[in-house]
This record gives sequence, structure tokens and C-alpha cells, in this order.
Amino acid sequence: MAAPPAVDEAELPGDEPLPDPLPRSAPATTVLAVVAVIAALWWGQRFAIPVVAGLMLAMLVAPVVFALRRLLHNQVLAVLLSLVLFLALAALASMAFGGKLLRMVDRSPEVIRMVAERITQTEPDDDSVLKRSRDALQELDRAAQSVANGAPPPKPSRQKLIPAAPAHTLTESVTLWMRDTAVNGSSILMKFAGDLTIIVFVAFFVLSGGSPLATRFIDLWGGRSQSRTRACRALHECARQIRVYVGVLMVTNVLIGFAVWAAFALTDIPDAASWGVTAAVLHVVPYVGMGILTAFGAAEAFLAHGTAAAAFGTAAYLVVLSTLIGTAVAAWLQSRASKMNAAAVFIGLVFWGALWGIWGLFLGPGLIVAMKVVAQHSRSAHRFARLMEG
Repeated sequence: MAAPPAVDEAELPGDEPLPDPLPRSAPATTVLAVVAVIAALWWGQRFAIPVVAGLMLAMLVAPVVFALRRLLHNQVLAVLLSLVLFLALAALASMAFGGKLLRMVDRSPEVIRMVAERITQTEPDDDSVLKRSRDALQELDRAAQSVANGAPPPKPSRQKLIPAAPAHTLTESVTLWMRDTAVNGSSILMKFAGDLTIIVFVAFFVLSGGSPLATRFIDLWGGRSQSRTRACRALHECARQIRVYVGVLMVTNVLIGFAVWAAFALTDIPDAASWGVTAAVLHVVPYVGMGILTAFGAAEAFLAHGTAAAAFGTAAYLVVLSTLIGTAVAAWLQSRASKMNAAAVFIGLVFWGALWGIWGLFLGPGLIVAMKVVAQHSRSAHRFARLMEG
């Protein structure tokens, strides 16, 4: 967000205690208010998500805007160049991931062919666990139908049962799945492009407003100097915490990228460096991105070595890696950098993910630290801030 008005630190009270909290509301009123806010966030997510993401983007690129403004002496031009730089970096990351995705889609027929060959080479076993389980379930189903109709259940038969023909063949099912995936993927990409456009415009107009916009925002806290000071500090701290979150995300992404590159290079999987870049890009979206990487990596290992053991081993390695670095290390670094409890970071991430889906997983950590900062500078919510402290 644009820089708030300059405040002389010598005039700010250093460690003065917060004023006495306002009279507490009834528990029922507080619960109803919280439920109403959560319902509003869920119902209005089509509006709230782009606005929140745009404000976070404005806070993130604000230092670049300030530096360019000193060089160009033009606020609007500095904002334009900063956002163009952001879009260029996002485009490079999308190209790195998109190129790998297109190559994997192009090689999917080869994966299907190799799987078919492995299935064909497998000798049938009339006494396999799978077949015996299927026969037992069919006998149980016939017995249940006989009891429901009032007839005595038939005696179990050892004769070979003929399974019913499937409604669709495997080829038809895969074809339908690929068609639905292509349609859904296209709609998701169009929606994301629309959201990204709104996000960039929100950041542009917020940053173009300059200091007057931040001054008017701080004026919402009233004319008292103490309230304005707290609001100014909260705004500065929110912007700093957003940049800390992005820094933590970059560190964990780089660690995951190097770990994937090293593992793929040691196991002779082709194009290991490109896989490392793809892993770093996909980890931007917690959990979901690493799930996609696990599926692609397992398919690549199967193509490289031709064994199911290589595919399962690669998938297990990526799952463990995402759990250790993507979850544990990221939560620990975020809690240390923001002086927050690691459990609060993780629980908050689950909450925002359940509320806003993938966008919630992406924006959740920044929203959590912003909530803590606002609570710290609030007259009635500082107890909530102490609960979140590490």
C-alpha cells in the first residue's frame, strides 16, 4: 500500500500500554458477529479475494515503487513499471510450468502404452486376493437381496462368477475424463486471468493514490494522535509482514527446487533442472501444487525407468519433501519471522483454505499475520494477538 504519512519516531510513545479495552460484549453477540463475518467472507469471495490479493500486491511492490519514484519523479510511471516487472516474473514462472505441463501431456500416450504392456505381461491368477474378494462381495450382495425379498439366502457357490459388463470401457472413461478436465481447466484459467486483471488494477489504483490515500485511511481511526499512531504502525507492520511472508515462500520454494533437482539428477531422470524449476513454481500454491508435482514426477520416473517401483519411490520422496519443507519448515520459518505460534499459522492456513479454496491457501499466511498485527494494535483484541504469539 502507499506510504503512510511520515511520523517522527521521537514523538511516538515507545512502549506505552494500550488503553483499557472497551466493555466486552455478551458471548452470544460475539459468536454471532464472528459467524456473520465468516459467512460474509465466504459469500462475497468473488469480490473479497481480488481486493485482498490486490492490496497484498500493493504492499509487496511498494518498496520498488518508492525506489523508481525517486529516479523517475513520477508516481504513476513508477507504479506501471513495478507492476509490469511483477507480471513479467509471473509470466516467466507460468512459462516454466506450462512448458513442463505440455510436455507431460504430450508424453501421456507413452505412459498409457507402458502401463498396458505391464498389465499384459502380468499372468492371470485365478486365486488372487482381488478375485476372491470380488467373488465374496458378489455372494454377500446376492444373500442380502434374498433376505430383503423374504427368500432363504443361497448357499455359497464355488463356481466361477461372471462379472457384469461395465457401463463404460476404460478407454471411454478416460476419454470422458480428459474431455471434462480440458473443459474445467479452460474455465479455471479464464477465471484466474480475470481475477489477475482485477488484482493488478486494484494494486495500480491503490499505489497511484500515494500518501494522501494512506492518510485518509488512517484518518478513519479518528483525530486522536494516539489512535493515529497505532493505525500508522499497524499499516507499516502489515506491509512488512506481507514482504516477510513472500520472503519465506521464496526460501522454501528454492529449497524444494534444489531438492527435486538433486534427487532427479541422482536417479537419472531427464531434464532434472527443469523439474527443479517446476517444483519451485508449483509450491507457490501449498499442497495442491505439490500434489500436481507428485503425479507428474511419478509419471516421469515411470517413463525413465519403466518400473512401478521407480514411480512409487519418486512419489513417496516428493510427498515426504513437501511435508517436511513445504509444511513443517515453512510454518516454522513463518512463525519465527512473524513471531507467531506455528500451530496458529497452520490452523489459520487450514481455515482460509476451507473458506476460499486455492486462493485461501495462497493468501492465508499473509492474512494470518495481518490479523495478528491488527489485533495487537486494537483496544479490544490484544488478548487474541497474545494467543497467536510464538
